[in-house]
Amino acid sequence: MTNETLGIVEARRRLGPLVARAVHGRQPTTITRSEEERAVLISEKEYEELLRAREELEVGRIREAIAARERGESRMHGYETRDELYADLGLPAPGEPS
Repeated sequence: MTNETLGIVEARRRLGPLVARAVHGRQPTTITRSEEERAVLISEKEYEELLRAREELEVGRIREAIAARERGESRMHGYETRDELYADLGLPAPGEPS
């Protein structure tokens, strides 16, 4: 699978074929606006697969943290915010990038 990299102007010009290639050929395209601003065009199906994999990873980490607590390998801790809990578990808060 090749991952073509295009500037945003060229990607805009070729958007239709790039979407078709992502959906039917499962070929991602990296789109750059600057050195720091990059995105990847993938099919909705692949995006959903990535979300599902991320959720499974997060659930696994949480289960392991609970199991470690039950084995006495970690102590109980109170959190002021949900973000503190996620940070302690090494997870991005909901809505943050992984």
